[in-house]
Amino acid sequence: MVDDVAWSPPRRRNGIWWIVASGLLLPAGWAMWLLVALAGYNGAGNSTHTLSNQTIGSIVVTVVCAGVPLAGVVVLLVQRRRSRSVTLVGPIGCAVFAVLAAVTLGYPTVGIARSWAAEEERRAQPPTAIETSRTQAQAEQDLTAVGERAVRAMGADFGSGEVGQYTAACALSNLDQGTQYRWRWSATSVPEDDPRSEAEREADELPAAELEQRIAPVRDVFRDAGLRDADPLGWDVRGYGKGWLHEAYAGVTEVSGEVDLETSCLAGGPGDGYDEDE
Repeated sequence: MVDDVAWSPPRRRNGIWWIVASGLLLPAGWAMWLLVALAGYNGAGNSTHTLSNQTIGSIVVTVVCAGVPLAGVVVLLVQRRRSRSVTLVGPIGCAVFAVLAAVTLGYPTVGIARSWAAEEERRAQPPTAIETSRTQAQAEQDLTAVGERAVRAMGADFGSGEVGQYTAACALSNLDQGTQYRWRWSATSVPEDDPRSEAEREADELPAAELEQRIAPVRDVFRDAGLRDADPLGWDVRGYGKGWLHEAYAGVTEVSGEVDLETSCLAGGPGDGYDEDE
């Protein structure tokens, strides 16, 4: 007599834990990628980490998030070759997460790597001819010369005003630190502790004909210095240029006058070294 033996189908394995791990790792990778990106940025022009660090961190996150599900694909396929009880559900699910990680993390990582390469190429370049056209002493001397000519062209008494000289750190075309120089002359007959009302300020404005007569020579001074008019019909004089002198402003009223000059970013100099009022 033969005993009946109950038959049951072989237990199927679909690699559910690989799928779960891959699914949980992907959003965690997105969060880590954003943290790496934010760690390298603190406002425009104020990176606290270099693009190299950001690129390396992004690559690590991408490799981990795409590598884990890819490893699941390999492991599960090897197991399936040994035992048909392993289904294709696991390898297919892991492959989907690997592709998602490669696309959603890999594409922006490639963009960062390209930016890093472009930055390194810029750093390898020497400063431009304009950036090296003037030393600190030459920049200060030339600013003073243009400023004095503009003040006198405006018909103002140069000695009646105050002159201020300032510097600020800036980035050259090759991302090295340079210096931007500023020269400012201002004069007013109104005491500092006597605030003017809106009506008084309007009354201080010169008639159009007289204003044009006084600021037209200033435009000529700025043009001779290589600047172009930004607002040739305005009440003030504004000029911009692409040479060593980057920007200029001049304005005059019945009770005040002002001339403000600013250079392009020039190589060398003190950066934020001084702030001098004479």
